[in-house]
Amino acid sequence: MGKVALAVCAHPDDLEFFCGGSAVAMVREGWDVWLTIATDGDRGTHDPAVSRESLAAVRREESHKAGETIGLSGIVFLGKEDGELYADHSLRRDLARVYRQIRPNRLITFDPWRRYELHPDHRAIGFASLDARLAARLPHYYSDLLRDGLEPCTIAEILLFNTDAPDYYVDISSTFDTKLSAVGQHHSQWESIWGDTARSLRQEAESAGRRSGYAMAEAFKRIFVPMGPVSADWHLKEEGC
Repeated sequence: MGKVALAVCAHPDDLEFFCGGSAVAMVREGWDVWLTIATDGDRGTHDPAVSRESLAAVRREESHKAGETIGLSGIVFLGKEDGELYADHSLRRDLARVYRQIRPNRLITFDPWRRYELHPDHRAIGFASLDARLAARLPHYYSDLLRDGLEPCTIAEILLFNTDAPDYYVDISSTFDTKLSAVGQHHSQWESIWGDTARSLRQEAESAGRRSGYAMAEAFKRIFVPMGPVSADWHLKEEGC
């Protein structure tokens, strides 16, 4: 089986902003990289004259353009309420369905345990993404998925971004410019403050690079999880789905 990575994010620009350089690097290494976006980000404006419907359409189009810049294999939009994301059964079921459809080796999402994370959607999608991994693995979770022909799947590796406890770094020295181009596709969010945004992203990448020995890097908490039935030697197993 090929290398398949799935990033699960709360909003249309999360992947590009937090780990777009890593996504580009994975694509260049031969990974199929998919993205699931929980909400359309239709509350992401300071302009009350902009309707939520029009902003949702704009942000979906921006995501498609950014995905083309990165080289994503595809994007799944869940259409949940922006700002009202909860790690509940509905979200876990939707994510478990996506996991069984895409069958990734690697899951990439927010670290929900990050201290002082103020955005509730970021916390919620992190917890829901991790909880859904168990539901995707075991057949009696959401048995309707089996009836739809979606067999269980175990995700072997998790990368948590926006983390306080990084132990894994990806060299983005050669992909940072493409990351910036992808972030820049989200005109509705960053156009008015693009200079400050680009400068901040560069500084953060250089800071992570100094901690890891690269010119530029993105930082993650890396977790390996057991494959198949849990046994005494589960920690030795690092295969894919």
